[in-house]
Amino acid sequence: MKKNMKKNIKRSLLTGFIVFIPMLITLWIFLKVFNTLDSILGKMITELIGFKIPGLGFILFILLILGVGLLTNNVFGKRIMIRIEKTFENAPIIKSIYIPIRDILRNLSNKKSTNFKKAVFVEFPKEKSFSIGFITKENIMVNGEMRTAIFVPTTPNPTSGFLVYLKREEYMELDIPVDIALKSIISLGSVSPDIIEIKKED
Repeated sequence: MKKNMKKNIKRSLLTGFIVFIPMLITLWIFLKVFNTLDSILGKMITELIGFKIPGLGFILFILLILGVGLLTNNVFGKRIMIRIEKTFENAPIIKSIYIPIRDILRNLSNKKSTNFKKAVFVEFPKEKSFSIGFITKENIMVNGEMRTAIFVPTTPNPTSGFLVYLKREEYMELDIPVDIALKSIISLGSVSPDIIEIKKED
């Protein structure tokens, strides 16, 4: 009886931990972003109107993004944004930060692009040891050979990792969605699918 009770308590604690911690981390990140944006933009508005409105900075940030989007979608606004982009592209130091971030976001939002939309297996870090990677760019000519750029993330933090350039026969495309592959990495493999199939060639 006591053993069963202990097992139930342990199981409940583990289940609660698995369910609650991701929620807590998500809320913590959201609140950090919310408070940062609110303190930066909200402070400017507070100085103008003379009193503080909680959350106003965050709302203004959303409206600013919406405004830039609407502006960019018309001919006149597009010309203005091109000029602003050129300024960022030519500014020393700033361009080394701006250009990579811009290109990554454009690639991720491009529906026709295959970048980060395919999960693969690569023999990494040693032979017969497989790691999950993501295709970031295909058809790159390297020393006369066609290769594919593949990002191999570290676990449990997928924001860092290794970039490798491989021939088509040196990696295997997985028949699982990218989000499932990413969950496997973040969870240290604990939520990996029981069966990982290799995608058949067309």
